[in-house]
Amino acid sequence: MFHFQKALRTYFTFMIVLLSFSQHAKSQVYDAFDLKKDGVGLCPGGQIRVYIDPNANYVFYSWEILRDNGWSAIPNSNSPSVSHNEALPYRLKVIDVNGIVMYSKQLNVVMLGAPQSIITPSPNVNQICQGDEVKLNANQISTAFYRWEYNNNTLIDDGLQLTAKKAGTYRLYVTDENSCTTASEPYTLTYFSTIVVQLDAVDIICGVKTTPFKLNGSPAGGEYRGAGITDKTLGTFNPAVAGVGKHEVAYAVPNTGACPEIVEKITITIADPKATITNDPNKTEFCEGDLVTLKGPTGLTTYNWFLNGSEISTDTEIQVRTSGDYTLKVTDELDCNDTSAPVKIAFFNNSSTSMETVASVCGTDYQPVTLKGSPSGGVFTIDNTTATVFDYKKAGFGKHVIKYKINGVLSCLNSEISQEVYIEALPKLDLGNDIYLPKGNSVTLKGYIGSDYTYAWLPRTSLDNPNAPNPVASPNQSIRYTLLVTSSRGCSVKDDIAVLVYDKVYVPTAFSPNGDGQNDKWELSGINNYPDAEIHVYDRWGNVVFYSKGNYTPFDGTNSGNQLYEGTYIYKIILYPDHPIFQYNGTLTILR
Repeated sequence: MFHFQKALRTYFTFMIVLLSFSQHAKSQVYDAFDLKKDGVGLCPGGQIRVYIDPNANYVFYSWEILRDNGWSAIPNSNSPSVSHNEALPYRLKVIDVNGIVMYSKQLNVVMLGAPQSIITPSPNVNQICQGDEVKLNANQISTAFYRWEYNNNTLIDDGLQLTAKKAGTYRLYVTDENSCTTASEPYTLTYFSTIVVQLDAVDIICGVKTTPFKLNGSPAGGEYRGAGITDKTLGTFNPAVAGVGKHEVAYAVPNTGACPEIVEKITITIADPKATITNDPNKTEFCEGDLVTLKGPTGLTTYNWFLNGSEISTDTEIQVRTSGDYTLKVTDELDCNDTSAPVKIAFFNNSSTSMETVASVCGTDYQPVTLKGSPSGGVFTIDNTTATVFDYKKAGFGKHVIKYKINGVLSCLNSEISQEVYIEALPKLDLGNDIYLPKGNSVTLKGYIGSDYTYAWLPRTSLDNPNAPNPVASPNQSIRYTLLVTSSRGCSVKDDIAVLVYDKVYVPTAFSPNGDGQNDKWELSGINNYPDAEIHVYDRWGNVVFYSKGNYTPFDGTNSGNQLYEGTYIYKIILYPDHPIFQYNGTLTILR
């Protein structure tokens, strides 16, 4: 018996271990997916990002790296990606929505080598007179990119050599094909003299009419030299005196020792392109079919022709056959530009005489309109009276005829045109007071003001004809209708009206608050449809024995906790306190 029990215990222990192993095998999956990384490896001193594409089924992430003592979790790495600074094998542990644990394939991250970054000065010096220069040479790597810095500011030079003219600290950054970057040791250049002369640079000047300004040189006591300098002591520079071109300007400060004079030089560039338009022939009004050429100045970089503000050509000259305002913008090689004044070109024929439209309006409350016609020189009349302005108030309601007549200097211009202007009175509309309608009934809305109008009711809900002036409305709930009335000339007016639909309230004429469970309270069926309703109950002497406003609590036949006597009482139920005409009045009998 003892051996049997021992064997049984051994069997159950084996089954438990086997079941545990089976469940564990189902819940963990190795080499389930691949990892990705940015770049080919880890740059010295940098970080590398290892990642997977986001997967909505994964609810937990834990990144691990393989050290000498085994896999070790990276802290704070519960996301689809991790940025880290160790060149080791990586893997990712995830748990999906079903609780299954999965491990990625191992991804090996290697440490990359750093490119060399060396500055070699020529001549090999660290000190110069201000105004001299040193060539800084970079070590050559065929696939590398170079970036130079001066006093921690990036320079535009990105080649193998940089000319250093200023005292300060220079540094070279070399980036190899793996995007690893190495900074050189700083190269510091100083001046022999303790005096450092500075002359602030000047941006390219566009236009010789630019206001004269003072150059800024230091230290004080020096002399300004060069074209355009009108005051050697103050350093006043006048673009008009210097003229167009590149001008070398210097600021010289006396010194002793190896550098007897410290000179700082800058180049000031002045450009002054002019956008001029030449007409051929030299006039601006033509008959239709004439040939007109507009020409720009020569020797500039770009030409941009515009007609009424829209670009039409980039040629140096254009032929035009369309009326409008032509302008030319020119730009030189220094990106200085100038835009011409507009040249108005007009082409006419017997039908091209025109005048600006005067709008037909609703009402007279509008500003007067100055009459304008083309070509110029014609005469306006309003209702056969000479005029230059159309005044709506003076003209008044009705139709008015404006004419423009011209006898042109061109053979094709002898014509008269006209337009009609209508001033219409605004329609008047009043839909009246809001309507209270018992539920289930209909009402006729009255919006008719005349047969020369169109009618549009909104919303169209529960209307037999929303485009009729007097439609029949049968709404099941309260609604506000808006009517838009429009005349044949587009004058319109709006008004609105509310149809307030109310439900019937059932009012019992008696109840018996005797505690038998039947008709113990005065129940008002439908009263809850009126959240602001007021209920008054009076005794025969006119005293209020019950009052309710808002959510109705049924009357139980008591007043301040005291039972009321059996008998007849008077009630008043006001459904809309703001409209007391909608109320129920009657008598109520209390039976005991």
